[in-house]
Amino acid sequence: MNSRSAVVFLGLGFLTLSCVPSARIVSRPAKAGYFSNLCYDSAVEKYRRVVEEKFRQKDHSYVLSLLTYGITSFYAQNINEAKRAFMAAYRVDAGERPEAAKLYDWLVVDSRTVYKLKKRERELLHFYLGLCYLLENNLEEALVEFKKLRQFDQDASRLPIVNFYMGFVYERMGKYDDALIEYRGLEGMDGKGSGLVHNLELLRDRGYISSLDSVELVVQVDHQTIGSIGKTEVCLDSFRTIVTLPEISDIFDVKLTPAEANRKVAQEALAKATRLGLRLLGRWLLSEGKQGKGGQLADEIGDIFLGKEEENKDTRAWGYAPLHFSLARVKIPRSAEKVKLFFYNHAGELLGFCGYPLYGENRRAIFSAGTFFIIAGLAEEFYKY
Repeated sequence: MNSRSAVVFLGLGFLTLSCVPSARIVSRPAKAGYFSNLCYDSAVEKYRRVVEEKFRQKDHSYVLSLLTYGITSFYAQNINEAKRAFMAAYRVDAGERPEAAKLYDWLVVDSRTVYKLKKRERELLHFYLGLCYLLENNLEEALVEFKKLRQFDQDASRLPIVNFYMGFVYERMGKYDDALIEYRGLEGMDGKGSGLVHNLELLRDRGYISSLDSVELVVQVDHQTIGSIGKTEVCLDSFRTIVTLPEISDIFDVKLTPAEANRKVAQEALAKATRLGLRLLGRWLLSEGKQGKGGQLADEIGDIFLGKEEENKDTRAWGYAPLHFSLARVKIPRSAEKVKLFFYNHAGELLGFCGYPLYGENRRAIFSAGTFFIIAGLAEEFYKY
């Protein structure tokens, strides 16, 4: 893990496991304009229409609209829709399609212009698929997706958030030795994995059972914009903070492998050299018959064989791929009925808050694998004032 990742991982809230943290009273700044709820339904409907329209228009960035629809559906807890969108994006990117699905022919007509997922986008796709399965209590499939993520890039073995969730899944499956490998990986990153390791060793060696008066809560905050990056306070009521998430727990900065990076450089260099050669040859061969037009004709020939330069320099990207993550695992009283999150920016100013009932028809936390999960995506489109 690079030094930057190690620094931002300091202060990670994974480790407050042994007991319910003592409450501390915090005051809220009297500032107008902060949001009082997070709502994803309108975004889900908007991007559902975008998916349909991009497919109808044969838009080459169609796969990105699937990812955006998937992640907004995920935040809205439409887990089945999120899985469908993520799986469709994966299959389109991988070129997998039934032979009878002729409607998809346009997606593979021109490999230069159809958007191919970047490495980090592909990693995040499997990460969120894994979370979808985890929230459905399908631990086996969750583990499959997290393993796929690592198969794409071994650097993912040193991402705190991946180590945590793989360790968590192994723990809930009763595979304590495998879970300890993941948690000890966290411990090795910044020396703060001892809480997870200690509690799991007690569970493995002594059959330790946590207090019946408490239940575990995992809170994950996805920061989609620079402006949303800041601490998050987790409260049992409006003013009692039980844990504070750091600004950044993980940057998920998965990089190209050296072989891929070298191959990419070589391909770009070859294309540049070939285009230059065609230009020079065209000018020499065609200048006599087409005075002053040889370079232009050579460029046109290059476009046919190599694709237009602006097409090869595709700057489109998955706009809702999180920039950073914050994460905490903590115990709360079993009698707690509601959790409230207060979100701040980097300057410490309150951006807004959102309530998460734990029980009843209006519950917003998901209970799975014996744990409550709250996963919030922060982007201005989701803020409700």
